[in-house]
This record gives sequence, C-alpha cells and structure tokens, in this order.
Amino acid sequence: MTSPTPNPIDIAVGQRIRAVRELRGLTQTDLAKAAGVTFQQVQKYERGTNRVSASRLMLISHALGQPVSAFFDAVEPGDQDGLDLFAVSGSKALLEAYGRIETPDQRRIVVALARSLAGGEA
Repeated sequence: MTSPTPNPIDIAVGQRIRAVRELRGLTQTDLAKAAGVTFQQVQKYERGTNRVSASRLMLISHALGQPVSAFFDAVEPGDQDGLDLFAVSGSKALLEAYGRIETPDQRRIVVALARSLAGGEA
C-alpha cells in the first residue's frame, strides 16, 4: 500500500529541481519540454507528489545544467545548503533586488532588517 504523504527525499529532490529551474529562469513548461513530460508532471515532481525516475532525472539534470548528484545534496533532514534557500518563495526576487542596492550601508540595513524579521541577531 502506498503512503498518502510524499517521501521526504522525493520532496527534497523536487524542491531542488524547482530552485534550480527558477534560478535558470525556466518555466515549468520549458523544463517539461526538455524532459519529455507535461508541465503538470513537473509540478508533481517539484511537490514530491510523484517520484522522478532515474532516466527522467538525467534529462532534467541536463536541461538544468546540473549533475544528477546536485539534486541529492543536503537531502538529509535538517541539512541545508545555499540552493535550498531558493526553494523559498520570493527568495530569488529578494536577492535580485538586494543586488541592485548600490551602497554598502543600505545593504547592511537590509540584512539587519531581514535578520530581525527572521528572529535572528541584527
């Protein structure tokens, strides 16, 4: 009998696919065409609802310009790397806006604000 909830590893792999896809500026449709599936299937992969087969992951990795191993980095519970941050909605837009801030003082203020809002040290 299959479990009604996705496997945490499938979810982590899907989140990494989404993060890399967004970093590359690709839509789900773009990735779907490259991988030979529908965009709905890409949505299911990214949510972890459907598992990505090894052959499909190879196609996805080529389309995204990443080695297959990149989708398994930091998949243990509690592990994180910089790419995981891009799985958070709005993170790419925030980073792009931060990159357009011209003065170091203003960048420090933005970092202090973000840390404060996140409950970390200012």
